[in-house]
Amino acid sequence: MKLTSKLLTSLALFTLLPTAAHASSGVYVVSAGDTLSKIAREHQTTVSQLMQVNQLKSDQLSIGQTLALPEGSLSAGAGGDLPLDVIAGSNLSAQNEPEELTAGEKARVTADVLNVRKKASTDAKVLGKLKYGDLVEVVETGSEWTKIEFEDDEAYVFSAYLSPKLTPDLVFTGEVDSASLHRLEAIFEPLLKTPYVTGGTTPDGFDCSGFTSYVFSRLGVTLPRTSEEQFRGGTSVPLEQAKPGDLLFYDSLGKGRVSHVAIYLGNGTIVHANGEDVRYGKVEYMHKLYPFYGVKRYVDF
Repeated sequence: MKLTSKLLTSLALFTLLPTAAHASSGVYVVSAGDTLSKIAREHQTTVSQLMQVNQLKSDQLSIGQTLALPEGSLSAGAGGDLPLDVIAGSNLSAQNEPEELTAGEKARVTADVLNVRKKASTDAKVLGKLKYGDLVEVVETGSEWTKIEFEDDEAYVFSAYLSPKLTPDLVFTGEVDSASLHRLEAIFEPLLKTPYVTGGTTPDGFDCSGFTSYVFSRLGVTLPRTSEEQFRGGTSVPLEQAKPGDLLFYDSLGKGRVSHVAIYLGNGTIVHANGEDVRYGKVEYMHKLYPFYGVKRYVDF
């Protein structure tokens, strides 16, 4: 009887696993504040793929719920770390020799998603994750691990994915007025980390088109209010000819029309209100997540 009972228990547990789990690249355990769209962004997949793999009938999640990640997405949790403790799809061209950091100063994250550890070991507990462009306070430097301030405590991240340069390395090609670009940077940099607010158009909170409208108004350019309207205006430009200051448009809601806009900064980098806050991002990352609709130019630096 005991053997039969154990066998039935094992079979019951097996049936609770997602039937498509064999096609997944890892698992994710839902924590407080998680939404399907947030999980999809962090793991370079889509809400529809998450729902399909896990056979979800709604987007409602519960804390502690285990989700299978679709094949090709970014693994998470225990065993999901790459050799340099970053989530796949990160800036794997990061320097082999870390740039010199200084204790007491800030540094910028150069990986898409970087694990924050309780101790200087990949076996240590993951306290959280940092995103591309995030700024951290350096407490103590090291050749492999750097101690940082994290949520009113101290934690560790891989040194190779921190840069003392507080803004991304932008490559301005073609006929570009550097003075205008520095003016653009001076406008949006103080807005980084501004929370995402649906319908937001002020530094108290932005949605994606509210952010672009606000930045361009400071440049003396009036944009239409919504991303869809902004896409209808301006001058169309091929992606390969995009210059800093151009607007890139995407369908982030999967409804077959423009629903997101970002400001291109050069060198494959964007700045946008991404659904959580205003932050830097990468074109490559966005193209993996959402259908791309095109580039529009409203100002020619």
